[in-house]
Amino acid sequence: MIKKIYADNFRCLVNFQLDLQANQLWLGSNGTGKSSVVDLLCKVQRVLDGNNVGDVFSPDDLTLWQSKNTQSIGIAMIIDGDPYDYELAIECDRRQRLCRVQQEHLRWKGKSFFRFDGREAHLYRVNRDSGEAEEGTQFGADWARSLIPSIAERNDNGPLIQFRQSVNKWLLVHPIPALVEDLATGETRRLLPNAQNFAQWYRHAFQENPGIGYEAWEALKDVLPGFQSLSLKESGDSRKLTTTFRLGGRDCNISFGDLSDGQRQLIILYVILYSLKHSHSVLLIDEPDNFVSLREIQPWVQELQDLCQEKDDRQAIVISHHPEIINKMVNGTEILFSRSDAGHIVTKNYPVTDGLTAAETMARGWEDEQSLSDHTPL
Repeated sequence: MIKKIYADNFRCLVNFQLDLQANQLWLGSNGTGKSSVVDLLCKVQRVLDGNNVGDVFSPDDLTLWQSKNTQSIGIAMIIDGDPYDYELAIECDRRQRLCRVQQEHLRWKGKSFFRFDGREAHLYRVNRDSGEAEEGTQFGADWARSLIPSIAERNDNGPLIQFRQSVNKWLLVHPIPALVEDLATGETRRLLPNAQNFAQWYRHAFQENPGIGYEAWEALKDVLPGFQSLSLKESGDSRKLTTTFRLGGRDCNISFGDLSDGQRQLIILYVILYSLKHSHSVLLIDEPDNFVSLREIQPWVQELQDLCQEKDDRQAIVISHHPEIINKMVNGTEILFSRSDAGHIVTKNYPVTDGLTAAETMARGWEDEQSLSDHTPL
């Protein structure tokens, strides 16, 4: 579970800090930084998946009104009850348009477990007798990418492997059904933020845990009239994502690409939901209510909330502007994003207005009555 995010000099995130909860709603007008936080986490995940930092970060992501060239990122997590703190500093050369790792630091239970100082990597290990972290070896390392993805698993570096695996289990998405390709030429464990590679990701997810597909099918039968199943049928050297609907008393196969945007969105949402239940730990989803009706999205939101209550190691963060979703998810932990006169993002707890629902408060523009100049970043 992600407990805290820190970012400085990343787009409009300046000295930005945000506390996260297990089931949380993020609110705010367009352009107030919600998607920037999602993008930041996507970039961290890609770095920790072994990608070259220069292919992930860009000087264009530096805050426009600041002159410094270093971006600072911090993520605090709880994994199997233990606290982890990850810090990453990216140095950008605006002129040459290059980015590199300036520093990287992972702490486990408050003590260093991996550190890169810009020249050397310092590896740590768990002492067999005391169970505490102790320094192991150090060596020169390349600043073009994180070393964490390439470290081999051993019996004394469990915390680092746990951290790496946990980050791999983040689902960070803003599904755009019109972009989804229905051909799966292979399989992948990483779902792209816009869900374009959903077919390849579903192929991998179903192979790893068929229960994800079967449970999603059962849930979809209640919200998609006539829906029976979702499958990957052979199509030359690839596989084509295909649905089966009961129409006119018989089963009809319909290509995923021939469905409406709303139908595709619902299928994506329910597969994501059951993937969170069975194989992922964190879901951060931007505007899941796009393309679907209130009657269709409400059961999904309810199941998502129930899942987070039943499994205390699951986390779901939802970004939404939909009034009914806002009222459904308000639980006292929601966060309002807004923009200060100086341009940076500020956050605060969403206000309670006597006699009004949370959505009515936002519709009237009363959610941020107090001047933004009175608020400072957390």
